[in-house]
Order: sequence, then structure tokens, then C-alpha cells
Amino acid sequence: MREVDVFPDMSPGELSFGKIPKCRWQKRLKDVLDEMVNPQLALEMLETMFWIRSFENLIVEMRDGRFKPREDFQFVGATHLSIGQEAVAVGAIAAIRPDDYITSTHRGHGHAIAKGAFALRRMSEEELRRWLGRDVSGTREEILETAIEEHLYRTVAELFGKEDGYCRGRGGGMHIADFRVGHLGANAIVGGSCGIAVGAAMAAWKLGTDRVVLCMIGDGATQNGIFHESANFACMAQFERGLPVVFVVENNQYAMTGQHYGEVTGIDYLARRGAAYDMHMMHAEVVNGMDVLAVYDAVSRAVELARNGDGPVLLDCECYRYYGHSLSDQRMKYRTAEEEEAWRRLDPIDNFSKQVIEAGVLTESEVEEMRQRCDEQIRQAAIKAANAPYPDPATIYEGLFSNTMCDEVPEKYRHVSVIRRARKFQRDSEGRIMYRHAICEALMEEMMRDSRVILYGEDVADYGGAFMVTAGLLETFGRGRVFNTAISEAAIVGTAIGAAMVGLRPVVEIMYIDFILLAMDQVGNQAAKMKYMSGGQPKIPLVIRTTIGGGRGYAGQHSQSLEAVVTHFPGLKVVAPATAYDAKGLLKTAIRDDDPVIFIEHQMLYTNKDVVPEDEYLIPLGVARIHREGKDLTICAWSKMVEVSLEAARILEEQYGIDAEVVDPRTLIPCDYETIAASVNKTGRLLLVCQAPETGCFAEHIAYQTQRRCFKSLKAPIQIVAAHNVPPPMSPTLESENIPSPAKVVHKAIELLNEG
Repeated sequence: MREVDVFPDMSPGELSFGKIPKCRWQKRLKDVLDEMVNPQLALEMLETMFWIRSFENLIVEMRDGRFKPREDFQFVGATHLSIGQEAVAVGAIAAIRPDDYITSTHRGHGHAIAKGAFALRRMSEEELRRWLGRDVSGTREEILETAIEEHLYRTVAELFGKEDGYCRGRGGGMHIADFRVGHLGANAIVGGSCGIAVGAAMAAWKLGTDRVVLCMIGDGATQNGIFHESANFACMAQFERGLPVVFVVENNQYAMTGQHYGEVTGIDYLARRGAAYDMHMMHAEVVNGMDVLAVYDAVSRAVELARNGDGPVLLDCECYRYYGHSLSDQRMKYRTAEEEEAWRRLDPIDNFSKQVIEAGVLTESEVEEMRQRCDEQIRQAAIKAANAPYPDPATIYEGLFSNTMCDEVPEKYRHVSVIRRARKFQRDSEGRIMYRHAICEALMEEMMRDSRVILYGEDVADYGGAFMVTAGLLETFGRGRVFNTAISEAAIVGTAIGAAMVGLRPVVEIMYIDFILLAMDQVGNQAAKMKYMSGGQPKIPLVIRTTIGGGRGYAGQHSQSLEAVVTHFPGLKVVAPATAYDAKGLLKTAIRDDDPVIFIEHQMLYTNKDVVPEDEYLIPLGVARIHREGKDLTICAWSKMVEVSLEAARILEEQYGIDAEVVDPRTLIPCDYETIAASVNKTGRLLLVCQAPETGCFAEHIAYQTQRRCFKSLKAPIQIVAAHNVPPPMSPTLESENIPSPAKVVHKAIELLNEG
């Protein structure tokens, strides 16, 4: 189905690049009043900048001991201030619609205040009541005032780690989010939100909305791999229309202490990065980030481009942070007083205050009254938040998982158009199909059921994936729902998170679990934590398919069994099916689950056959399967090791008269410890078999959980058969030695039975 032929072109010539505009905006408020900016919007911009400055000055005063919201209150947590950068947050967010999305950074107090404030100002009376969650009497203006006070309070409460905070104190200031107004979350990982923003933009486009995403990042993020992977992803030609995402770089000149100009890059302006990713240079532009109107103008034009399908856009907003990376940062060690003073002369709030007075919108005394009122609103919010309760420790697990399923597909997503009839896998005379076909069948059925299910990854489209699992899906559903990506594991996972947050149900493939290490920030810091850090707000219905195991001579970077790595991050569900029957039923469940699922397939199981019904069935997560009943010992294994264990159990019975029970947990998170424990309470012995190296393997965790439940029943210490503590070797003799075999399991089982 390739639409483009790549023919050689070795003719001589030159590549040319266009010009990138710099500081196009040279007007003042009086020049555009009532044309581009009306007096009301100008007041809203100034008021919002005052709130942001007051909010962060409050933090400084609390740290210095000059302000105490209550006598015994101790402020803890990170303090990454954006004082001096207010024009970027306000100008950018004033230029988008209330239903547009933003992603934010660890320096994101201003983004949160601005997104909430501008969204509330645009709400109807009924929408404001719904946002407040209670009936409030009064005029719309009075209800709006109540909502603004609530917004400021909830923002401060989150900073203080209180239950009333936007994220119930789970995330704090560095992770604040309000999904009700399109704030998809601040992010403490530099650049960590880039993929999420692009994924949200992809979802907005594929769902047929005209929403735009502002990806608010700092200059340091543009040196990070996820930014480059995400920018490339956003510019992929196969999307036909550019993804509606605007990268707004708050270029405050310092990543932490490192300067991008003259030190950690070889360029003068970060806008030059845009030239690398598409023929339009991402419509890159350098913007005066100290002028709120300059930012408003640039973002307004960028949003129009993105909304009309001509994105993405990269804006390099030049600004300055007056304080260090954090309040403990001794900033004058790496900057001069002359430099700081030069930037302070361009202060965005003083600058715009003068323009408001000059344009006749407010008098000097009215501006000062607004400043004092905003200060007082923030202080009152802080006093209220300081006296509010902290979260109850008994609720510590709340928000980790949704633990819900998509049982009913909304009507508008049930109508699925196909290019050709879905492939039908022929069963043999016993009703069996291969493991890989069972997975493909599950994907096909779920994609036919729900148009929100999309599939993407490296080589999954025309080629069908490295193991031919997805062959035929492109021909059925087309490139709109099945498509290839660049070799960008972090972007694959990151975009899937953002897409899942705003309405799609993506299934993405990481070819080998070895490669998931390239995406571990997105897997462990984003997919696993975003729901919890935001107080349980979003559903993240995401499936990451990947493979484990050796046996093909692929050696240390294509053969590892790293399932224990992903089980270590609370917030992820982990599935490892051993049979074609289980693979299909569990994958269908995983796709319908509203939480992130790591779905692990074994490379050596793809051609195994099993009876797989043609009628629909689901297998719940967290329910183990007893493959073989026995009374003498319990063998617990998953994935390929179930096959090894069943063969060992056959040998034990035939040659030694030993009756082994074989239990397969099927899902590692959640894990059915009770079924394992029931078996061990019956047999008194447990042998665990896994293909990972013994040190730190998930078998060790099951051993611990079983000991807790079965200590009095155990007749001997729990034993583990695992790989050696080496990377998987390539040599056939070494690989054979490294992988648990039926003979090794038999030997260890006999040894176990002779103990106790």
C-alpha cells in the first residue's frame, strides 16, 4: 500500500532554507486597541499577570519568613519560579479557546493560573456553576468572581499539598492539572510533556475536533531527545494535515545554570530548530517574550495556522527568569548584575501597565488598585489553603488506577469504515490458530468495535511488524488508523499517552522490550504517574505491546525479559499471556481497560497454536490460570516459561511419579496472589520459573507475597529457576545454558521435594 516511491536523485544542486522572522511585533496597546485587543481583554491580561506575580512573590515571602499564612504553617516542596516570564504564559493562553489544550512545565504556576482564569472568564453562568460543583446565587459576574477565587485557592492548595488542591495534593505545584479546562498537566521532567502534547494534537485531529494544543516548554527542553522526537512526529508527512500543536518555548536563557547561547548549543536562536523537521521550518519565529501583546499576536497567528491544518508551529519566546532555577539556586554565580538589570528594564508587567495607562484603559491609580487587589486575593487564598486539611493517609491509593472498562462504545464511535473486509484466520481441525494470529484477531475485533482504537509503531503498517503480528490491518483500516512511526520509542509512548488522555484508545508497539528502555521516562514517569499525580483526573486507555525472551540468538539487546522493570512503576498494569487463547482474551480486555497496560508477548510463542473460539470472549486482568492440577508441589510461571513448566511437570510425573500443579498468573500487575497461595497451601512447596536474570526478577516478588500468605504451610524454602545474572548471550551453547529448560525445572523440583 505504499503511496510514495523513493527514486534516486543524484543530480547536483543546493538545499535552501527560508528566513525565520524575529520580533515582528513593534506596536503598543494604543495602536491596536479595539482592533486586535479590546479593553476588556487588556484588563484580563494585566490582572492575570498580577495574579501570577503575586502568587510567586508569595512563595518568596514564605521562604524568607516575611509572610506566614498561619503561625505554625511550614511550606515544603519545590519552588521553581517564573517571575519575569508572565507575558509568555498570559499572552499565549489568552490567544487560545477555552476548549483548547495546554501542557506545562515544572515552572508552570503561571500556565495553570492563566489557563483556569481565561477558561472561567469565557464560561456561561451554567458552565461556571457546573465547574464549581455547587449551586451559587447571584449574577454571572458574581458567580465568576466566586469561581476565580476558587481557582486561585485550589491552585495554592495544590502548591501546599492539600486535599482541596486541583490534584488532591498528589502532584504539587510541579504537576498541577485541571482537565476540565484542558490543562493536561505540568511536568517535572524537562521536555517530558512534548510527546503528550503532540499525542493530544493527533487525537484532536483524528477525532475530528478543531482543538489546538499549546506545548509550553523551556529552552532546556529543546536540547532533550523527546522534544526532537516529538517535533519530528508532529511533522510526519503521512498526517496529511500538520498536527495542531504549537511549541511555545519560554526561552528564559538558562536551562538550570547552563546558557543555550554561547555554551550548550551552537546556535543563536532556538527557532532555528524548526528548520530540521519540515519544509516550512515549523513556521518558526522568534518572539519578544517580555511583551504580552507580542506573544498574543504570535500565538494567535500560530493557532490559526494549526487550526487550519498547517501546523505544527515553533515559537521561540525570548524572556528572562529573575530568580534562579529554584530559590536555593545562587544565580549570581553564573550571571552578572548588568545582564539581570538589562532584562528587568523590560519587565513584562511594568511594560504592559504603562501601555494600559497610555491607552487610557486605566489610570495609574487604578492599575495600582488592581495590583493590590490581586495581591490580597492570593494572600487570602494562601491563608485559606494553609488552614485546609491535608489528604487522609488512608486515601493514599486513590487516583492510582481508574479500574474501569469501556463496556459500551459511544454511538459515534461504533461506525467503522474499512477499506476491505477484515481478514479471517482459518482454524485447523481442532479449532486452533497461532499465537500471533490470535493477537491480530483481537486487534481487528477491537478496531471494528471502536473507531477510537488506533495502532502505530515501528514497521507495523505495510510490513506487519517484526514478527508479522499486525499483517493485514493496514489493508483493512488504512493509514488513518494503522501507521508507521520513526524509530522514536519515547515519542511513540509519549504521543500515545496524550492521545489516550483526550479520547483515543491507542495500541502502540515497542518491537522488543529492550527498546522500552529508550522510552522509560514516558513509560515510568508519564504513563504510570500522570493519573495519580493529577489526583485521578484523566483516564489513560493505552496499551503498549512489546516482546520478551530469547532463543533466536539475538543476544543482549533483543532478548531480555524485563517484565520486572515495568512492574516497578505503580500505575501500570502488566500482562504476559502464555497461550493464544489467553493472548486474545487478555488483549481485548487490555484495549477496553481505562488504564495503561504493558502487554508482553514472547518471541518464541508466536507460532504456537491453541484453541481460540471465534465467538467473542474477554479474560479479566488479575485472574490466574491453573494449567495443570497437582498435589506435590506448585510450579508458578508465565509467558514462555509456562510451556517449559508443563513439559517439566510431564517429565516429573512420568519418570518420578511427582504430581506438580502449574499456575500461570497471566497478569503480573494486578497479580492473583490468592490463587497462587491457595495452590501452595495445598502442596506446601513453590517453584517459580522465569526467563529474567534471578536478581530482581518478578519471581522474587511472588516469592515474597507467597511467603506472607503461606508461611505456616511451606514445607521447604521457595525456589526460583531463572536465567543467569548475565545479559542474554548470542552463542547457541551459552544461550541454551542461560534459558530455563524443562530439565533445569525438573532438577530444581526434585531438589525442592528433598528439602524439609
